[in-house]
Amino acid sequence: MQLSLSWIQFTVDVMSSVDAQILLVGDELLAGELADANGPWFAERLTEAGFRVSAIRILPDEHAAIRDAVLQAVRSASLVVVAGGLGPTSDDLTTEAIADAFGLSLQLDEAQWERIRNLFRVMRGNEPPPGNEKQATIPAGATTIPNGNGTALGYLIEHEGALVGVLPGPPRENRPMFSDELLPRVLERLELPKPEPTRLFRTFGLAESVVAERLSGVEAQFPQLRIAYQFKFPEILVKLRVPAGERAAAEEAATAIEAKLAPHVYGHGEVTLPAVLGRELAARGLRIATAESCTAGLAAKLLTDAAGSSQWFDRGMVVYTNRAKREWLGVSRELLEQDGAVSEPVCEAMVAGLLERSDADVAFAISGIAGPGGGTPDKPVGTVCFGWGDRRRIHTDTRQFHWDREYNRLISAWVACWHIREMIVQS
Repeated sequence: MQLSLSWIQFTVDVMSSVDAQILLVGDELLAGELADANGPWFAERLTEAGFRVSAIRILPDEHAAIRDAVLQAVRSASLVVVAGGLGPTSDDLTTEAIADAFGLSLQLDEAQWERIRNLFRVMRGNEPPPGNEKQATIPAGATTIPNGNGTALGYLIEHEGALVGVLPGPPRENRPMFSDELLPRVLERLELPKPEPTRLFRTFGLAESVVAERLSGVEAQFPQLRIAYQFKFPEILVKLRVPAGERAAAEEAATAIEAKLAPHVYGHGEVTLPAVLGRELAARGLRIATAESCTAGLAAKLLTDAAGSSQWFDRGMVVYTNRAKREWLGVSRELLEQDGAVSEPVCEAMVAGLLERSDADVAFAISGIAGPGGGTPDKPVGTVCFGWGDRRRIHTDTRQFHWDREYNRLISAWVACWHIREMIVQS
């Protein structure tokens, strides 16, 4: 069965005059057998470098489809990044298609072929099969991009003023090739207006529509900037994109964003709420302990994902049953029978018992009904109770979530971290 030229295109409105396009090759991407990990990654790096990424296309493993897409891309973009289809098998057709598109012959890079042969000798003890020779074959006139993590050779080629960079599909291989070799070479040859770094504000506790509503005045005040929103459960990311020469406006806009979204902006850049909580604890010399029922240790896991967490994380207890709550945390049988495990009094008792049995300065407890079953008319699925506090005072709260089991557990872990962070920041 012949696949037609199928592609997915995304238009990104960033302020740059130099266009780039990304072509991703692979039937497995079109069939949904493999999630694309390359397009967004390349797009983000190109945008940071000053390009306007005008399209991301997914192509089948078809000679004609790849050839035609490359020819179309070089007519409208100064840079085309192609990833995939450089393997040794019969369905890896990228290099042949690009050579055909530009009317070039193919040539074997003898040095790279010898490198591949040496890899096989060292790793497998034999010579590579003849099919691997195509991985060292590139269009005439192309310059090679070495691959330190695989056998497929990358290359850069120019056609009628446009640059085409060709990389293998696996991210483990193509990301260092892109960052260390391809992008620096491209930037040497193209003059790009260098944009200011994108400002990233991480918010929690507000719906995306509410965030956008609060910032509508900021968007109107600074039309030369662009504010973008991304729902990344369970948080909302706000991205302030800044063209070259607009640093002063960016600083003013950033201040306005912080004020409009206070106190829901918890961090900036590549950081998450549990990691921010860890920093706050470390800065104050505090240690935390956790007691979890429905989240089954997820909150402790998120907190200890950060390197150095042993400095401020004391212990985490998973107390799924009533018996565990009684034996490990001293929650009374009477309280459990009277109020139920999913209740604020029980969470308060869990925190008190945890602080009594640990060296922690602060602690939180989570008990709820994550779903999909287990709910009652009084406590439907998604009911989650929280307790948090220190040795002076314990607070409690109940939330009603309406997600699936996975999201109910994740947002519960984040809410617990949020409560503790608010408490220690405000104290």
